[in-house]
Amino acid sequence: MPRNEHTERPPTAGPAQPADQSWAEGAETVAAAESALPYEPATETAPAVGPSRRTNRPAKPTHTPGRLAEPSAVPAPTAGSRPAGRAQPAAPGAVATPKTTGPAALTPKTARPAVPTPKTAQPAMPTPKTVRRGEPTREAVPAVEAAATPSVEPAAASTPAAPSPEPSGGSGPVPAARAESGPSVTPETGPAPAPGRPGNPARHTVAVLGAHLGGGMLAAILARAGIDVVLVDSPHDATTPSGETTVPYTAEVFELLARRYGVPELSALGHFAELPPEVRRTSGIKSSIGFVYARPGAPVRPHHVVQFNVPSEHGESHLYRPDVDAWVHRLAVGYGAKVPQGRPAFTEVRGDAGDFTVELADGGSVGAAFVVDMSGPDAPMLRRLGPDPALRPLRHSSRVLTAHLRGVRPLERRVDPGKGGTPWTGGTTQVVFPGGWIQLVPFGDQRTGETSLTSVAVSLDAKLWPQRSASPEDDFQQLIRQFPDLEWQFREATPVRPWTGSEPWQYGANAALGDGFVVLERSAVRCDFTLSRDVTLTAELVHEAAAHLISAANSGDWSVERFRPLESFQASLIEHGDRLLRTALTATTDFRLWNAFCRVWLLHSMFAALSLKRARNDALVRPGRPDQWRELERHRGAGFWFPVYPGFVALFDDMVQLARQVADNRLAPGAAAERIFGQLDSASFVPPLFAFGDPTDRYYNFTPLKRVKVLLWAKRRAPYMVQRVLTRGATVLPDVER
Repeated sequence: MPRNEHTERPPTAGPAQPADQSWAEGAETVAAAESALPYEPATETAPAVGPSRRTNRPAKPTHTPGRLAEPSAVPAPTAGSRPAGRAQPAAPGAVATPKTTGPAALTPKTARPAVPTPKTAQPAMPTPKTVRRGEPTREAVPAVEAAATPSVEPAAASTPAAPSPEPSGGSGPVPAARAESGPSVTPETGPAPAPGRPGNPARHTVAVLGAHLGGGMLAAILARAGIDVVLVDSPHDATTPSGETTVPYTAEVFELLARRYGVPELSALGHFAELPPEVRRTSGIKSSIGFVYARPGAPVRPHHVVQFNVPSEHGESHLYRPDVDAWVHRLAVGYGAKVPQGRPAFTEVRGDAGDFTVELADGGSVGAAFVVDMSGPDAPMLRRLGPDPALRPLRHSSRVLTAHLRGVRPLERRVDPGKGGTPWTGGTTQVVFPGGWIQLVPFGDQRTGETSLTSVAVSLDAKLWPQRSASPEDDFQQLIRQFPDLEWQFREATPVRPWTGSEPWQYGANAALGDGFVVLERSAVRCDFTLSRDVTLTAELVHEAAAHLISAANSGDWSVERFRPLESFQASLIEHGDRLLRTALTATTDFRLWNAFCRVWLLHSMFAALSLKRARNDALVRPGRPDQWRELERHRGAGFWFPVYPGFVALFDDMVQLARQVADNRLAPGAAAERIFGQLDSASFVPPLFAFGDPTDRYYNFTPLKRVKVLLWAKRRAPYMVQRVLTRGATVLPDVER
């Protein structure tokens, strides 16, 4: 387990400036060029690739007003509880009420979903009103008492109308009713809360364990759907290192959460300029993804760098997690999620399906019929899954060191980004070397001074880089002394969040389902922070879990078999992440192989963003249909769970196989790289303008003129599925980067 850490607030910086709108310069040219071409769908049905991002979005939902509990209603945690973060409450917002027009419109239900009714009747909804996205709903939601007294339900407060997310998967058998001492279970309402007897804890339908980004998003979505949910802190929420970066695909998953479940604020997590000012101040915009290849004992060679620049209209983020997690927690409370008074961490979970009791550090407790455990590797629900080890090491196994440092020198002063590049401190930089990498994530606007804050995450193959000191900080210092440029960069750096170390770091759960509970996210999997895997996986799992939980509440089926597809979905994403990171570690053996690998990864990320946007927009123009979201519920390989061009899945699989041969000493790294570049150069679904097949083209920049050229290529030469995600065939014309 990672040792306890404390977090320091980065230096105060002014709010980030709005994203540049330079992309608009080519908008009219794009439209004119496209309209002048005949629309003739090709007969070919094969893969599509390209980057994409939103220019015009489907119509935003309107909102119903409410009041978020004042800070006193969600007080700072006491001893044994999780810090609440330092971000100030965001401006008043409201719950999303879907519009009835426009491609993004959500179809409201005519009645609330059948969920257990708390002791106090739900108040009537107020008149709808539109507010800005990115501002949490404010609603009078008193905190749940963390004692043996029943919780106080919202009084004179609005309860959000439930959206109409489609149930995911079919219905299973209704669980049998418990013994007369326990709560009843009915097909109409699902697990019913236990009767409120004197001395009993407050009862809820669902308890989410883990009040971090994933737990907060899930609680907000469930509360928005009208489910009685309580969000409980874990002892490790504030001390467990977490992912802090996004990529364009991550942003599209956040956008899907916002659109499908009617929580528009979640979209801001993928678009930096839309975050609340107090979160932007401590986080940071991500304008590039850079890779610097280093070898022990030698300076970095000028041609051993690769940089992918995010176009200026994009808003990818470096997320300062204490403030981001605190904002999402307030968002969940604003939508109606309950929290224990004072936010004490849980200590144990007792009871059985339909009648769980979550015991708290202050001696109180809360009750729930169903538990979603997202608390971490010592998750209490994992212990219920049998005598065998609950967690297994993944095949990609490395030891990980993490810290937040001040005074990290800007790498561009030592390693020139080169012509066509931008300063490394403008984005996420990964220093790659044989057997590992160091990821650098700068926060705030001022990233080059002595007070600048940088997150550092190191991943090392334990066979090549065995632990040489019991102190993670000493271990890191011994590592960087092998690399002249890194030793210079960190010479004056000092930790503000202590160094942590873990060996091995990665794990996966052998099982994730039990009677009345599911084990998700950081309780079931821990992956590397590189390539934004941690935050992306969290968003993907929240999306899938929310669909199953809302469907269970609507149908009353809370059986183990009902959630079996969720367990399979999580397992497939764990396997994909493991394959990706094992391939990345093998690619570190030679710059030529890493140069090829990172291009396939970028293509994967861009194409995933494009395809997910297309699938989401297709679903949004079919409101109310039982199969509205069906195309986003099936794993298709290479980490895709939405329609994709199969040629790209084959390209990814081929790269993994070649890397496996390199790892087994059956193929030279240079030969494997040459084959991958050859596939990138000849693939019909890779836009030639990207030049991914040219190993000497190491800088990716996108301009309005290049956008026009890619659209022309898509219309005239691309396979039809590629054309469809790159042009106006989509509900919203996506930028080719996303």
